[in-house]
Amino acid sequence: MKKNLENIYLTIFSLFCAVVPFTDLGEAIPNIILIVLVVLFPFVAQKHNWKKISDKRFYALYVLVFLSTLQLVIFKRWEDFKFVNRLLLVILILILSIPIKNKLVPILSFIYGSLALLIISAINLVIHYMLSGQFNMTVGDHVSSILLGDRPYIGYVYVLSFCMCLYVATQVSKTKFLYYSLALLFLIFILIISARISLISIIIGVLSYFFYAKNVKKVGLIIIILCFFSIIMFSINPSLKKRFFITDNNYSLEQMVKFEPRYFIWSCANEIFFQNKNYIAGKGFVNTNNELVNCYVNRIDFADEKQQDFFVRRKFNTHNQFINFLLSSGVLMFLIFIIFFVLWLKLDYKSYYSLILLLSLILFCSVENVLTRQMGGELFALTLVFSTMVSFKVINNDNLLLK
Repeated sequence: MKKNLENIYLTIFSLFCAVVPFTDLGEAIPNIILIVLVVLFPFVAQKHNWKKISDKRFYALYVLVFLSTLQLVIFKRWEDFKFVNRLLLVILILILSIPIKNKLVPILSFIYGSLALLIISAINLVIHYMLSGQFNMTVGDHVSSILLGDRPYIGYVYVLSFCMCLYVATQVSKTKFLYYSLALLFLIFILIISARISLISIIIGVLSYFFYAKNVKKVGLIIIILCFFSIIMFSINPSLKKRFFITDNNYSLEQMVKFEPRYFIWSCANEIFFQNKNYIAGKGFVNTNNELVNCYVNRIDFADEKQQDFFVRRKFNTHNQFINFLLSSGVLMFLIFIIFFVLWLKLDYKSYYSLILLLSLILFCSVENVLTRQMGGELFALTLVFSTMVSFKVINNDNLLLK
């Protein structure tokens, strides 16, 4: 009976991993799965399982959640409950992952869920091209419609899948080529959809392999292959060129910088920080966003009124999780968030796959308020779960996939 419950729990948790890439299409589905897992958890969790999330790596995260909840109550920032709820979601997913014994099944479920998303997005892309007669993945509402979600989050899904494909390839022997091929497929699609930070994450991850690989020739071959595909994509994909500001126009550096929305966002964030008189407690997450909007309204250096109106209508947040903590919760919370990553690096730097997951998450948090969205919280948590899994040695056995 116990074994059957464990298998059922593993199946449901793996299903959750598979649907996370589709969260933007329906947040209710992963929530329902989590509720089922919560109900089953007491029947499958054992005392020794808690050791998985009781190491120093997670201490800073727990403190971060506790202090965020404390600020919510003390300063009566009830409007910030939604953000605190996202932090609690991360902890919940971490806890629900501890009974999982088979590491490959949840990872594979996420990979194939991401692959399903990629296939649907590719079909949408072809249909869009056939109807419009143009290939434009630079900006526009059609980009999110094609990708079934916002590009930075979908891009991170593919980065995470790319990393996990490389990991799985080291754990199996008969299907190794399949997972290397899938990793290459995820990379190519990242290039096609012009996801900049995702591409940079993979480049940094691959270069990091130099410090771990014993076979330098193998590393060189991998880099040559990636460079080859990247050069081809930059040559045939005009959207990718535009996203990296590679144009035939002689724009000045200042003009190119202003093409990037984060120039205005982070400039406003800088003004808010130095106008803030409460560096310890911050302004609160909702209040910070409101002040950003006020800054957009009063700025005079936008290219035109249309661009300014775009920023005001979209109510852009800080687009940086570190800055978001600094402005909204104060310097202490900002430092704790940094300490969390430092502890992770200190404990897991010997594991290459944990390292590239860490670097990818840091880059993701550097350009997005990851923890303000449900999908962001889920991806943040799964990155931690997968990192915990891959930091332990797994027996090289294809039969693990069938257990």
